[in-house]
This record gives sequence, C-alpha cells and structure tokens, in this order.
Amino acid sequence: MAITRTKIHENAFYCIFQYLFYKYSKELTYRKPIEEIIQDVMEEPYDNCDPFFKAIIFETIQNEKEYSEIIEQRLNKWKLNRLDLAERAILLLSTSEIINKREKVQVIIDVALDLSHRYCDDESYRYINAVLDRISKEI
Repeated sequence: MAITRTKIHENAFYCIFQYLFYKYSKELTYRKPIEEIIQDVMEEPYDNCDPFFKAIIFETIQNEKEYSEIIEQRLNKWKLNRLDLAERAILLLSTSEIINKREKVQVIIDVALDLSHRYCDDESYRYINAVLDRISKEI
C-alpha cells in the first residue's frame, strides 16, 4: 500500500514520540524496541514498512544526541529537557530532515508546524518555527 509523504512524517513523529516516551519514562521497566514501535504504528510487519520511513526514524534516533545539542543551542534560555515529548519529537525529526536535506527546508518547517498545531500546546508552533528557522540558516 502506498503511503503519502504527509502520512510518513506523521507516523515518523508517532514513532519518535514513543521512542522518547519509552527512553525517558522512569516508571516503565519495559523498553519497547524501535522496530516494534514502527511495526505497531504502521500496523504491518516491520520488513514491509517503507524504507524512507524507516530511514528518517533511524537517522533521527541514531543522531539524537547530536541533534539535541544543535536544537538546544538555538533554544532561547531553555533546555531541551524542559520541552514536552511531542515538541522534542517534532524538533528532532525536523532537525534530522534539515541536516540530511530530505526535503526543502520550507516543506520541513511546514510539516513541523502542522504537527505542532495538532499535537502541542497552542503557542508551541512559534518557538518550533523559530528554532527550525535558526537551524536551517546556520547549518
């Protein structure tokens, strides 16, 4: 089944959000592997999932520390760990895509803003836009 780029980005956001949830939750004793998260989100066997979809998730996760530092340097008087998981997931995914030139920068930012409008606080889109704009101009 063909999947649109918009749906790929939304599902990638879901996967990265869940990855962060399992990684940073102190109460959980079970950490769901990313392959299982991907399979659950896509509702099909992991091996059948879109290669582009898996690539953007793995690039983001494998470079989480580097991308987190890039983001944090551009947060104005904030620390990344103060942001909620949805905001972090959007920023990490978008930073990965900007750095790896997966799409035009404006398309990446537009997708991030759409996700922030749907999954974050009312004002989150403003600083997500500002941070991604700084990253795109400085990287």
